[in-house]
Amino acid sequence: MHPDDQLMLRTKLDQRAEFYPLGFPLQITTNSPMVLRAAEESWRGWAPAFDRPPLEMRVIVHLDGPVPPQEPVYRAQRNLFTIIGDNANFGICDVERGYCFACVTPAVASSIYFRNHLLETMAYFTLDYLHITILHAGCVARNGRGVLLCGEPGAGKSCLAYACVKLGWTLLSDDFSAILRKPQGRTVIGKPERIRLRPDAFRLFPELAGAHNQVTQFGKHMFDLPTGDLPQVHTARCCQAETVVFLDRCDAGDAELMPIPTEEALARFEFDRPYWDPPIFDEHRETMRALLARGVHRLRYSNFDNAIHVLESLVS
Repeated sequence: MHPDDQLMLRTKLDQRAEFYPLGFPLQITTNSPMVLRAAEESWRGWAPAFDRPPLEMRVIVHLDGPVPPQEPVYRAQRNLFTIIGDNANFGICDVERGYCFACVTPAVASSIYFRNHLLETMAYFTLDYLHITILHAGCVARNGRGVLLCGEPGAGKSCLAYACVKLGWTLLSDDFSAILRKPQGRTVIGKPERIRLRPDAFRLFPELAGAHNQVTQFGKHMFDLPTGDLPQVHTARCCQAETVVFLDRCDAGDAELMPIPTEEALARFEFDRPYWDPPIFDEHRETMRALLARGVHRLRYSNFDNAIHVLESLVS
């Protein structure tokens, strides 16, 4: 950093590339190839799918220091969204203008911390404000007809999604679904490149032994499975949503499907979402209502075979 440029306004950003997270254009400018390698890892294979103005992201790699030992702090007011890891690793987004800026150390730029908590988070939060409605839900499809799998942590979204895939369903995502807001409809965009499972999932699917990488962050242990390494896994990035299902996993009993009032389902969706100011909040609510109008249920289940049989009835 130049001693007369404490704000780093004159930092030479000579590395540039365009990427397409979820099919939307994103132009990244940086002073380090590590940032572009991370973006390539996150969005490899995504092509332009939507004619929208590109997002702009600038990332400065500077100073030295370790990867922060704790999860970042996320805060937002109006059109500004911030991510604070520590005094050397942080990001800020003007989500209304589609502009993101971050500073990170070399150790962070080369770590999964950067991809998970800064790079992808800045891109997806900005896209959520502008173009899509992101839901904490998996999505599987049968003959192009999608079922969103929702529920609390431990409800079995990822495991049930993988069990469906084993029986010929198509995977869009295990825990991330984006609904295209305009034109308002049923288009779901997923992230099918990976499935993340808890360690106890391998008791249920012993065939996965050896096909995983363990990811440990902030005391949480997960197994990261690239779907390209799994045999007979069919994936897609988009489908049309047919219905929404909230999972209720139990220890015993037959699978049971029950309707959920739209207002209850809407409240559960909104609990996990950013509360943007109007009119953006209203656009998201309209999108979620349109999605729920297709049908929303609670699925109480104790084993995957019975649960999948019920899901089949929803898309047959």
